[in-house]
Amino acid sequence: MSPVSRGRKPKKAKKNKKQATKSKSPLAAEPVSIPDWFDEGIENVLGGVGGLLSCETARDLEQATCELLGAALKRAIDDGNDGLDFDLFFAALVVEVAAQAETEPTEALWRLLHGLLAIAAPGVVATLRSTIASIESASLSEWPRSLASIEATGDVWEMRDGYGIRLAVIAAYTYPGVYLFDVDMSGLCVLADGHVYDDLEQAVEAWRRKLGDEAGDAEPRAVTDTERLTGLVSCDFQVIGDESRDALNNWHRAQRRFEDLEAALKKRNMPLPPHRLFFGDADPAEMTRPFTEWHIERYGTEPDPEDVEDLAGEWMDGLVPDTRFDVSPGRIDYYLDVIGDWRDPAALVLLRKWARWLGERADLPSPLMERVAAKATK
Repeated sequence: MSPVSRGRKPKKAKKNKKQATKSKSPLAAEPVSIPDWFDEGIENVLGGVGGLLSCETARDLEQATCELLGAALKRAIDDGNDGLDFDLFFAALVVEVAAQAETEPTEALWRLLHGLLAIAAPGVVATLRSTIASIESASLSEWPRSLASIEATGDVWEMRDGYGIRLAVIAAYTYPGVYLFDVDMSGLCVLADGHVYDDLEQAVEAWRRKLGDEAGDAEPRAVTDTERLTGLVSCDFQVIGDESRDALNNWHRAQRRFEDLEAALKKRNMPLPPHRLFFGDADPAEMTRPFTEWHIERYGTEPDPEDVEDLAGEWMDGLVPDTRFDVSPGRIDYYLDVIGDWRDPAALVLLRKWARWLGERADLPSPLMERVAAKATK
């Protein structure tokens, strides 16, 4: 994320917060220029296709395909390229793989086609299916075909970490297995990681192990109210440049698995909430009043009303509404970037008190509270 202030005071000029939109089909309706890095990225993917021959299961093949693409996306970012349109890159890759497979079908390309089909957006599925149909041969492996029929069952669970800001959504698919969406809601919602596991219990244990004591006493609960998945629905797949390798490995797979889940829930008459961004819809008084009361009780003085309103407005703007009263080291980092541009020492002092208030309000365990306080005093 690259957070920036919306500037309620006449502070340093800042660009607008990224107004992300839900990703569309990677196939453009009109001709577009192809970024220079596409050729090298496609070459790197095709250069590593031989590694797919060591895969023994459909799940292994899907994971290996995701890692091939993730490596290409990571290199594109690290090399400082422009035109980081990862959906368009996927579409260009499909065109090249299809052309090579139809000219000289090999087991490695056959497997890559199925791996791509498993994670493809709707716009490129037809090309992949027609290519697979045109090169079918008795000499090619049969088992990769199962990747063409992955569906969400509609069973889904969610849980949050001890801070209330890291969201785990675990959905069942016909792998068989489950897919874990690990979403960071510190600022704009972003995918932190994604992975396939054998079952719910294995996914829960892996997520808890990764977060350590910050997982708290989180337990998965079946989703009956899809508003609980708002963080996932609002996940931002616009390239910022600091994405982790785990996120890049899952860049396309997570979006495809989300679309599968959305379709399954709709069949169950449990539609997901619409994708939306939460800018300009918050009333700062919702937070300024209880904070001011706490400040008076704690310090015996009333904080500057204008400063508190500015901070509350910045804090609430863009956050998933039911997390506005949650605080974590990651969220403090996000807002240090936001108000750091103000060059206003009073704002930073106020943020430290704000963090303490929210931590106490949430009754954070001592180790988690100490991490929040330490981050806020840096």
